[in-house]
Amino acid sequence: MFISAILSGLISVITWNRRNVRGSGTFSFCMFLIAWWSFFYALEITALDPSLHILFLKIEYLAIPWIPGFVILFTLKFGGFNRLVTWKTSFIIFLIPIITFLSYFTNEFHHWYYQAVDALTINGLTILSTTPGFMYHILTAYILFSIIFCLIVFFYILKNSPRVFFVQSLIFMGILLLLLGGYLYYQFMPRLYPDFDITPIVLAFAGIIVLFEIFQYQFFDLVHFPHRKIFEHLHDGIIVLDTVNRILEINDAAITMLHLQNSSPIGEKFDTITTLLSESNSDVDSYSCSYSNSNSGINLTGCTPVHTTIHHLHEHNSYYYAIDMYPVFDSIQRLECRLIVMRDVSEILKSKNALSEAGKKMGFLTSITRHDILNQIMVVLFYIDDISHHSDTHPQTILSIEQVREAALMIKKLINFTSVYQDLGVVEPGWYKVSDMVERAWETRGVPPTVSCRIDANLVIYADMLLEKVFYNLIDNSLRHGKNISSITVTAKISDHSAVIIYEDDGGGVISEEKKKIFERGFGKNTGYGLFLVREILGITSITITETGIPGTGVRFEMTVPHGGFMIPAVS
Repeated sequence: MFISAILSGLISVITWNRRNVRGSGTFSFCMFLIAWWSFFYALEITALDPSLHILFLKIEYLAIPWIPGFVILFTLKFGGFNRLVTWKTSFIIFLIPIITFLSYFTNEFHHWYYQAVDALTINGLTILSTTPGFMYHILTAYILFSIIFCLIVFFYILKNSPRVFFVQSLIFMGILLLLLGGYLYYQFMPRLYPDFDITPIVLAFAGIIVLFEIFQYQFFDLVHFPHRKIFEHLHDGIIVLDTVNRILEINDAAITMLHLQNSSPIGEKFDTITTLLSESNSDVDSYSCSYSNSNSGINLTGCTPVHTTIHHLHEHNSYYYAIDMYPVFDSIQRLECRLIVMRDVSEILKSKNALSEAGKKMGFLTSITRHDILNQIMVVLFYIDDISHHSDTHPQTILSIEQVREAALMIKKLINFTSVYQDLGVVEPGWYKVSDMVERAWETRGVPPTVSCRIDANLVIYADMLLEKVFYNLIDNSLRHGKNISSITVTAKISDHSAVIIYEDDGGGVISEEKKKIFERGFGKNTGYGLFLVREILGITSITITETGIPGTGVRFEMTVPHGGFMIPAVS
């Protein structure tokens, strides 16, 4: 008995230190009550004075009635049924323990719990023999009920747990069966010593098993969180198909999206159910790995991943769904199942389309405004020429007219410049091959034959559609400001975390004081917007640019592409 008390106390301390784990705090307190019962029961059966027997028995009953209630409470918490553990259910669970506790300690007034107590001495061992009342039998039935209830719950956990939790639950079911067997033996089998309770001895063996389970199988270190709860509460629709395309799992979100509320599709062949996935034509994204888009709908039953977006009309409402299918393979590449994820992106795409339309309208308005401004500038230039022909030849007058003309021409140049960059950031970025963009910029700029170009940048990067203008401006900057320039080189360095595109020429370079200023708006001798817009275009996709060249030897622009924003194209 003392061994049972020591083991139960040790388990109580160990599990209390893990009380942040679901159910462990309740289990720890339950083991404390068992340790209390075992310790004072050991004192009871070893005491010679019958009055001490009665005293220790009363102390034991401070703990005994509560143990089955805390076992039920622990089982519910450990199984993840926390929603059932309310004040109302807790009151129901502990109603019989409360009545038992009160009836025992007030028994002398009504004799509900026991009718008589006799002290028997058999082979030198003093045992209290009680004549039970009806509350004793109710507590006995309640204890049996609690063990059977916990067995049922742990059997449910056993069926719905991964392997490591399967072993934990199986061992704990073994402990419960051991307790059930010991308690049934105490209640219904003939005994040499009347009222000698072997339950604490059984608990000693159970304590050894629990300690083994704690240290060997991480009991209260690893606790299975019921995946079904996560599965059901996801906002994304989830469908799991087996190898022959039968529906194994489907959550409520998927049932709602597919309008299957009036039927249970689990077990049915996926390709025989008429849904938006079989009826809709798909708008396949550029990042799709593999897809089939025929009249029969989307092929989600193949062995290659699918990433697509579909448009669906239902009851005069328009919906957009992002559909992903992932085949799941085992260690030897055999298909185990298919996972289909449906995500409602209606609001995102509607907002994106609205912004795109607003951008187009703004671009159209800007184009009209720019055209009207240019017309007015032409009028200004005409009258400046007319004034210069009819004015006097005073030097100050001529200088003023020339300054006005230069200002008007600069305005015209700036307005024309905005036409090139009016789509900056309006269209969604995409994947562009660096070498192709450099070659197109080279041809557009019209580089003199005296300047050579070497391109060694086999890289595809995620950038704004105006990436070509980046290299156009860099080439234009070299030709305008480079001294005796003869060559331009574009190369790339790739690492695990980033890629660097390097643009170099053999012109005069940039002096140290101006290295940071050249990317500021308005700095420069032309419009002052060239390198500023280079930085802005690259910055849309988090690409940074710095000038690291040595003054006097040429410029060196380093464009750093972040991880995930570049890839090496396949060799064709």
